[in-house]
Amino acid sequence: MPPLPDRYRRWELTGPGLDHLRLVERRLTEPEPHQLLVRIDACGICFSDIKIVNLGGDHPRLQGRDLARHPVVMGHETAMTVVAVGSALRDRFAPGERFLVQADAIYRGEPMAFGYRLDGGFSEYQYLGPELLDGDEGCYLLPVSPDQGYAAAALCEPWACVEASYRYRPRSVPRPGGRRWLIAPQDAPDRLLVWLGTTGGEPRSLVPSSPGELRDGSFDDIVLVGRARPDFLREVLRRLAPGGVFAWCSPGPEPIPLRVDVGSIHYRGHWMAGSAGVDPAAAYRWERSAELRPGGSALFVGAGGPLGQMHLERALSLPEPPAQIVVSQNGGPRFEDLALRFTDRARRRGIRFTLLDARALGEEVYTAAWDATGGRGFDDIVVIVPRVEVIERLFPLLARGGGLNLFAGVAIGSEAVLDLTRVAREGVRLWGTSGSTIADLREIRDRMEAGALRPDAVVAAVGGLASLREGLEAVRTSRFVGKTVIYPHLRDLPLMAISELAERHPSLRERLTDGRYWNREAEAELFRLYGATDGGSG
Repeated sequence: MPPLPDRYRRWELTGPGLDHLRLVERRLTEPEPHQLLVRIDACGICFSDIKIVNLGGDHPRLQGRDLARHPVVMGHETAMTVVAVGSALRDRFAPGERFLVQADAIYRGEPMAFGYRLDGGFSEYQYLGPELLDGDEGCYLLPVSPDQGYAAAALCEPWACVEASYRYRPRSVPRPGGRRWLIAPQDAPDRLLVWLGTTGGEPRSLVPSSPGELRDGSFDDIVLVGRARPDFLREVLRRLAPGGVFAWCSPGPEPIPLRVDVGSIHYRGHWMAGSAGVDPAAAYRWERSAELRPGGSALFVGAGGPLGQMHLERALSLPEPPAQIVVSQNGGPRFEDLALRFTDRARRRGIRFTLLDARALGEEVYTAAWDATGGRGFDDIVVIVPRVEVIERLFPLLARGGGLNLFAGVAIGSEAVLDLTRVAREGVRLWGTSGSTIADLREIRDRMEAGALRPDAVVAAVGGLASLREGLEAVRTSRFVGKTVIYPHLRDLPLMAISELAERHPSLRERLTDGRYWNREAEAELFRLYGATDGGSG
């Protein structure tokens, strides 16, 4: 490997706002015995980075941290190469090995996310210590084959977040050792209390009450039998603990619209279950999975951005895809790009593909989506825009047994008015996931290396490290139709759309897939044209 420099550059955030983001030089030293020194080869910009910039030390993952004294180095969608190994790690790692990182690491029971509490990828080099190498789930690095592109490897991380939303599995029994609450009429069968007190192991406590009687504290499982007032139900839902289940049995035939904290469904893992009869075991059972229903109908709302494109790429690549895909997106460059990317691919797979211009249709977009199913409704709806009013309008479009994937999270406490009796009467479900696991990341890495997935196909713009500030602003304003990737070692590379690069460099354009889409060959040509500062190349 080429010799290492004495100094390196990285971006440090010392407070909220882009004016607190500064590019600094730091001394590059040998790693400590239990550290790796890695070269950052590529790092994608995520909208989560924008949230860090906006909130600074008030970000939930950074609360209590004085950024003026301890700046944060952002960037968690990262591909890296080992350049030096600490003396205690030389039996496990070697220079030249390539990795991607599972950002959501846990160390000694504490969340230690890369790019948040741990210095991240908007840097030319980085030091990795025991938090990532010997975490609670083992090593949070996954090896990457050297024949994969840097951007493709880096973008496995957001792809893993997409994958996680389809691998979601709710609990099928009450939480062992948890706190449980049974709300039932006095004449309810005794077996309900027996079931809730024994199924899933012994509870820490079991609290019975009649409808209308509130109990203090938070509960891991709440089972309600019969009808109840919306204001009472709202208070009941507020008492769900993180990962809690609300199971509604026998709510009756009439709708009961109530205010539901959809932010807690996404960020706190709340699960709404139910059954038409007085059977909590049936309420906890789910007859399907979070995967798109094979041969069904799927609606993707706000799919024009990079994550929406990932959802569509995934749907069209499934061995058994939906028979119908409807996409809602505001008209403009992203809408046009969706048509170019996916219309012919869907047709070749025999999928009915409909694009709806949400800007042109306005409120009629929901009617148009419903009509596209012939009035049957959707088996799956994936929400990629964080707006409560959109969730409210989409929930009635679910078919019987349908699932609403709240991929884009809204803030905890954001309430949507939903008729939750449908969960019990019709078997519809809502779920949300935040982040991913190393198992999700491994799945995406394996698909990439098998040639079944091209994570870098969504790259719309690239730039060198110095262009990060401009890149963050571009992501905030949706300047580009897809993903923006930073190559820290291409110092002379300004931020450019792939289309602009293609116009400037015919040799690069020739290597793009279909003359438009990023790939490893185009990346290698970019490194030839702009020259890595230390010899790194795809």
